[in-house]
Amino acid sequence: MGKAQGAENEQDKTKELELWNPWEEEEEPEVWIDYECVECGMLDPVPEFIVDECSYELAAGESPEFFCPACNGTLVRKEEPADK
Repeated sequence: MGKAQGAENEQDKTKELELWNPWEEEEEPEVWIDYECVECGMLDPVPEFIVDECSYELAAGESPEFFCPACNGTLVRKEEPADK
C-alpha cells in the first residue's frame, strides 16, 4: 500500500507541474523612453508605462515632465533616442 500511494503522489505532483500558469507566459519587452534634464543634461530612461500613466490628462502629442534625480531640475522627453 505504501508504494502505490507513493506512486500516486508522484503522478499528482507531475500533473500539478504540467498545469498551465498564466503568470509564467512570456512578457512583452519593456520599452524605455529617454528623458533629458534641461538644467544638467542628465539622460534618464523612463519606462513607457510610467509615461503613459502620467500622460492621462495631457493633450495629444504632449509628454509629461519629471524631476531630475541628480539636480531636481526638469526632465523633458528627448527628441532622438540615445541608441541612435
